[in-house]
Amino acid sequence: MWKKPAATVIVVDDDASVRRALRSQLQIIGFNVLDFESAEEFLASEVPTDDACLLLDVYMPAMTGIELCRKLTESGRRLPTILISGRDDPQTRKMMHAANPIASLLKPFDEKTLLRAIRKALPNQMKLPH
Repeated sequence: MWKKPAATVIVVDDDASVRRALRSQLQIIGFNVLDFESAEEFLASEVPTDDACLLLDVYMPAMTGIELCRKLTESGRRLPTILISGRDDPQTRKMMHAANPIASLLKPFDEKTLLRAIRKALPNQMKLPH
């Protein structure tokens, strides 16, 4: 019996512990996970664009998640994006809103909130847990 390959969640966050935790959590659920410690590392990689979404930290050194969103849009690369941030202030909320992500999550977020955002980003993934 043919099984549809799992969707890919691409995590870009400069915090190694956040990347490890998200990788572990998402793999247990059944996703393929690619993770990168910087926007530059992500841009230099060949990443899938079908059945994939981007889980992107807003504040990273060198290039921010917001700048990466802009670069992707300018280059025509389309990836449904979920922005994440540990900061909850008016400036951060305004920047996140302006980037027009599928969803914005504030750290720490729970698995249910994360899955709700991923379901929104990957509507063709019918077998996502609820």
